This record gives sequence, structure tokens and C-alpha cells, in this order.
Amino acid sequence: MPVRVHNGGMRARFLAIGAAVWTAANAGIYFVVISAQGNTPAWWYLAVLGASTMLFALAAGRLWPVPLLITGAILVTGAALAGVLSIGMLLVPGVLAAVAALGPTRNPQAGHPGARIPTG
Repeated sequence: MPVRVHNGGMRARFLAIGAAVWTAANAGIYFVVISAQGNTPAWWYLAVLGASTMLFALAAGRLWPVPLLITGAILVTGAALAGVLSIGMLLVPGVLAAVAALGPTRNPQAGHPGARIPTG
């Protein structure tokens, strides 16, 4: 039976998808809660969350994953800080998923002793 080699790429994609879904869900929750209170949602806040969701989704598709994950994490962190007194703390898991996805996306250096994974 051949030994399966897992390079962490799928884990990074799952984390990026998780960050995208979590951020989009929070944007929806924010919109519903603020609208139910009779107020108008801050459209710039929804735009930041929407842009972050798009960046995470593109990173999950492996299109420049590291820059997209970093930019998305910075945007969501800013949104979490801006909304810290209301819904901002709910964005923290999305930030953590994006940062965790950064680890497996980096390639090991060729000279590093752990760079070669035995295939069996």
C-alpha cells in the first residue's frame, strides 16, 4: 500500500474557505441585526467584509494565496477592531483561520533538512 504524502495544501485551502464563509456569515449577521434595529448598516463596513471574503475565496482557489490571505487578514482585523463594541469580536475566528492558512501555503526551503518528505 503506497504512503500518502500530505503537503498541507488542502488544509490551507480548507482554512481559507472557512475564513471566507465565516466572514460572509458575519457580514450577513451584521446586516440583519443593524437593519432589525431600524438603523442603516455602515456600507463601508460591509464593503470591507465583502472584499475580505473575496480575497479569502481567491486564496482558496490558489491564486496568489499568501498575499491574498495576508491582505484579507489585515482587512478583517481592521473590521474587528472597528466593530469591537458590537459585532467585531465575532470576526476573530475568521482572522485566526486566515493566519493559520498561511502556514501550509509556504514552500519549505530546499536546503532545510525537513524539506523532503519520504514517500515510503
